[in-house]
Amino acid sequence: MLRMVLTGLEHLEIKPLSPMVPDDSKGQVLARVLCCAICRTDAKMWEQGHRDLIFPRVLGHEMVVQILDQDQNQDQNQQAYIVWPGKSCGRCKYCKGHRENLCEKMEITGFHTDGGFAHQVILPRESLIPLPQGINIHVACFAEPIGCVINAFERLTIKQGDRVLIYGAGTMGLVTALYAKSLGLIPLIIEKHENKIRRTSAFLEETAIACVKETLENEFNIVINACPDPVALCQAITKVDKGGSISFFSGIRKNEQVETNLLNLIHYKEASLTGAYGMKRSDMAQAIPFMQAHEKQLQLLVQEVVSPEKAPHLLPRVLTGQTLKFILDFRGRFSEKPRSEKPESKKLKTASQHAPGTPAVDLIKIFSEQSLGRRVSQAISPVSQALLPDARAKMDDKTKPLGALGTIEALGIQMSQIQNSLTPVILQKNIFVFAGDHGITEEGVSAFPSEVTGQMVENFLNGGAAINVLCRHHHIDMKVVDMGVIKKFSPHPDLIIAKVARGTRNFAIEAAMTRDQMQKALETGMQIFLSAHAKRPIQIVGLGEMGIGNTTSASAIICAITGISPDQATGRGTGVDNKGLEHKTKVIERVLAFHQPNPANGFEILEKIGGFEIAGIAGAILAAASKGCAVVLDGVISTAAGLVAHTINPLVQGYLISGHKSVEPAQKAALTHMDLTPVIDFNMRLGEGTGAAMAMDTIDAACKIMTQMASFDEAKISRTTVPDHPLKGVENGHQKF
Repeated sequence: MLRMVLTGLEHLEIKPLSPMVPDDSKGQVLARVLCCAICRTDAKMWEQGHRDLIFPRVLGHEMVVQILDQDQNQDQNQQAYIVWPGKSCGRCKYCKGHRENLCEKMEITGFHTDGGFAHQVILPRESLIPLPQGINIHVACFAEPIGCVINAFERLTIKQGDRVLIYGAGTMGLVTALYAKSLGLIPLIIEKHENKIRRTSAFLEETAIACVKETLENEFNIVINACPDPVALCQAITKVDKGGSISFFSGIRKNEQVETNLLNLIHYKEASLTGAYGMKRSDMAQAIPFMQAHEKQLQLLVQEVVSPEKAPHLLPRVLTGQTLKFILDFRGRFSEKPRSEKPESKKLKTASQHAPGTPAVDLIKIFSEQSLGRRVSQAISPVSQALLPDARAKMDDKTKPLGALGTIEALGIQMSQIQNSLTPVILQKNIFVFAGDHGITEEGVSAFPSEVTGQMVENFLNGGAAINVLCRHHHIDMKVVDMGVIKKFSPHPDLIIAKVARGTRNFAIEAAMTRDQMQKALETGMQIFLSAHAKRPIQIVGLGEMGIGNTTSASAIICAITGISPDQATGRGTGVDNKGLEHKTKVIERVLAFHQPNPANGFEILEKIGGFEIAGIAGAILAAASKGCAVVLDGVISTAAGLVAHTINPLVQGYLISGHKSVEPAQKAALTHMDLTPVIDFNMRLGEGTGAAMAMDTIDAACKIMTQMASFDEAKISRTTVPDHPLKGVENGHQKF
């Protein structure tokens, strides 16, 4: 017996079935899977992941099962069940309102818990719905999609003879049309692909349902999108009649835009837009008589009944949307048809590729012998410890009580160590604002859309942001670095275009970047600093950032390296509300459980859960340290980048200065790990480098205190006149009694 486990994107492993023991106290039963259909959602999770998916996972939610007894035996004539693929809490307002498909604590079989791509599965007993004797087991696999259709129609107001326009002739669109016709409605399917229309011709002929590529008709009473094409949803708005209904049935592709003028049509038409998500248990129960009445037609929607081992090779085909329903039969009753199609061009990944938990890469070998990264890393020396006693003595001898200038004293001493001089000086201040977009925003972790990243970069270039004001005020040269913003920018004298890619990938479901992208981003950050330093030597550099979603990346990085929990690390970022904060925390928990990054490997951490701008900042830090330049970190994001650089090469620690205390809780853990204390605390959480800009002026002042403030001897002031000075009471080297 076997099970098929999704261990990472595009990686479905066939493994032996492990012993399974249900928990009676939780109402669980052990069931034998008779057959399980491959849903396109399974294929999308295989390729893209899903916000509710936790790796590793056995997929499959369209199944027919039998309950096994304690000895794992069953009678061949035993009761068969379809499975409502949900486990609701029964207590939230949605459950009490008979809308358990929206349950706050919903757990979905094949998403949150293991599903039916296995010979056996543990299921909630209450999710089992008995099937009548004699029903076709393969047709019964359609119960879940039919239940979804029933739920969608329950949200609509319908009457006999209503005209229904359905976009998409995939399995769901065809089932939707068949159900609409059973209600006495008049369905019309729009399908732009000729091969789909030909493939479904037997079903369309049997059901007498019309299917066309386009129609000039409009004013449909109901329009339903049963495909992920955003154009279909836009056309649905134009086709619906005044006072009609639009069923937002199929989710559309990620990161698409809908024209606002089209949305205004909903207003002018007084049309209703109704979402439909999943189904209730009662909807699946209602699917049974429908399946019995339409068994012949539904059988025409079965592409093939195949052996379970075929699943990994079928998922790419299902993903294309060009097939009907494949059904995995675990009883050995197949009806495989000879295939004339060419092999899939999409290559399946083997167990050794991108599997979670792979060993850490060699920190030295990540860069080739002659690479910039190797040269920079090897050029970093620790700050001067030999100068520390003299620097401290010089500061202590200033005309003030010991420690009276607080942090300013420590900064002056640190700058002396960095420059290996008792007369530190800052002639050139630079700030680089690294910008990049993040795929993790697809998980809904930010209060702002990712478009804001590009909009804010434009604001920087127009000189209108807070960081522009502060840089002008403090005479800091500022440049914006496009490391990976989705938006394309026109050339600008203050913009450095160094785009690695148009945003990272969603690291909730795959590595944020490839190994090559990670190395490129690091070396790009290095080159940015080194190029500016070659034109005019920089004594202090501030590092800011812009990137919607990057607090999620930063918090995950800090958790991975310091070991604090996501609960302790996760902050509100751009201002998410309480529910958003809870969701963001859960996303980070899921990310860390999936990737399991090595806390000692900064390269691996960047690759798996980093951002291009974070990698760029880390590279700039390493380069600055190699040139003996002080580095001022800003808030939690640049602090996370500093933590990565510190992990790659701990010698950078002496060059790092924490500009300000962020309200993001993760920053404290990162600073503690690096033994850094923030210079200022203005309760800021803007980012951009604003805290660094404010702190740089203070650091400059500390250098001037070190070089321009008089000593007691220079000022001809007796130390005894200075309250609480450590040398008070000592004259001519002798203790007074």
